[in-house]
Amino acid sequence: MKYIFFFFPLFFTAALAQTDTTLTLNEIMFYPVSGPNEFIELYNFSETESIDLDSFKVKYSTSNPDIIIDAGEGTILLPNSYAIILEGDYPIGSGIYDGTIPPEALLLKIDNNSFGATGMANTANRPVWLLNNIEDTLEAYFYSANNTEAISDEKIELIKDSSATNWANSIVTNGTPGFQNSVAPVQFDLAMNLLSFSPSILIEGDDVTISAMVKNLGSELAQSYSIEIYNDVNFDSTADPGELIFSQTYSNLQPGDSITASTVINSLQSGDYQVIAKVVFSDDENLTNNQMINGFIVFPPGSNYNDAVINEIMYSPSTGEPEWIELYNRTADPLNIKKWKLFDAASSVSITNDEVFIPANSFIVLTKDSSILSFYNVPSEIIKLNLSALNNTGDAIVIKDSIGVLIDSLFYLPEWGGNTGGRSLERILVDEASTDSLNWGTSLSIFKATPGNVNSLTQKNYDLAVSNILFNPPLPLRGDTVSISSKVKNIGLSSATLFLRLWEDTNLDSIPDLFLEEIFIPFLAAGD
Repeated sequence: MKYIFFFFPLFFTAALAQTDTTLTLNEIMFYPVSGPNEFIELYNFSETESIDLDSFKVKYSTSNPDIIIDAGEGTILLPNSYAIILEGDYPIGSGIYDGTIPPEALLLKIDNNSFGATGMANTANRPVWLLNNIEDTLEAYFYSANNTEAISDEKIELIKDSSATNWANSIVTNGTPGFQNSVAPVQFDLAMNLLSFSPSILIEGDDVTISAMVKNLGSELAQSYSIEIYNDVNFDSTADPGELIFSQTYSNLQPGDSITASTVINSLQSGDYQVIAKVVFSDDENLTNNQMINGFIVFPPGSNYNDAVINEIMYSPSTGEPEWIELYNRTADPLNIKKWKLFDAASSVSITNDEVFIPANSFIVLTKDSSILSFYNVPSEIIKLNLSALNNTGDAIVIKDSIGVLIDSLFYLPEWGGNTGGRSLERILVDEASTDSLNWGTSLSIFKATPGNVNSLTQKNYDLAVSNILFNPPLPLRGDTVSISSKVKNIGLSSATLFLRLWEDTNLDSIPDLFLEEIFIPFLAAGD
């Protein structure tokens, strides 16, 4: 004989068999600030009947039901009234909800110190049941744990509907225990819904269009209201009358509809801006959403690629010396580096949020701390920033301006130079490529580096070098006549007129003593 078995799985839903009642779950605080601050709110929407909640229960998830008990005010819930069920150890009179819960709301507690075994979860969805004194289910709700701290789950429509679509996260910190839910629909509610700026990237001298969108969240027509926009020049987040830049009255906004008001600020100066938008509606029943504050940044005029270049890198300093990077302004005008960014292979950092200028054809030094001054006399400005460690095995260095334009970039390697003896890696020519390894080398300065100064490897406009002194015969004997010659090379960028003077160092102290001869050279071309 064959047997056929039928299995009927049962799933929890909010539509469990329920006993008819005018009592409903209305708010659940499952993620309060720390302490005994969880609560469950009930509402009696009967117009005439009171309900005795003595020995009613709330059941959390798989835990045993918690019994509702008198907290000192009795257990009778009046018609059209709220009841707040608190944890057993909540300190009535000094708790965080004192002063928030209206005196007409009924305070109750459970017969222990936590809902369920250890309190309600705030990272996982869980069911909550409301049971009467004989454990009939009056209502059930499966809350969604997508709230931030101190934000409760609130019922939207005050009816016996605990489906997920009739619940939402509270928009009020610590919830609304004992009074109308913050997400409950009202007849009249205009909300400032959006405050935006166009274009999204603003450069000094641009015009900005400010747009403020208002939405009718109420159930009734909004007949007359106004929209105001303020330029909050003192950044105090207060809409002062002297900061008003736009005001206009509108009428007849249908429920669910939106309207956008716009105004323009012309010829912006660089800097930070803050704007306040308000909707003013005399019939508004919810004033918490009538204002919005937002801001934008106006950047200095953009720079061009290689307006500034990476000019010197100290990536392997001596003990105690900080790492640093030197930039050079190649242009004939000051460069504003406000909000420029420095990148390496792993991270980025803002160079400065202040108005800082690199003078024309000048330097600036970026370092983690000012101890660089213990090692060098730095004539240029120094900016302290959270400079990431520069790898001795090689690293990327990228400079971008305030609007993301690439200014300079390279990836140095120890083979380029600067990897031994606490000497820096110097750029040779500012007009040649940053990525050319032949344009870099180890500093030849007697100070091992040249922060804020012309690099020791950089070709100067005028630079003559004595490359050799020759004697003929090379090994003269006493009484011989000796011919002395010297080789001079023009290693500068410009031709030169010069005098070559020969001296005898009679006492061998490397200081000229006896003048021998002067030779005038009227012209020596660069490179000769």
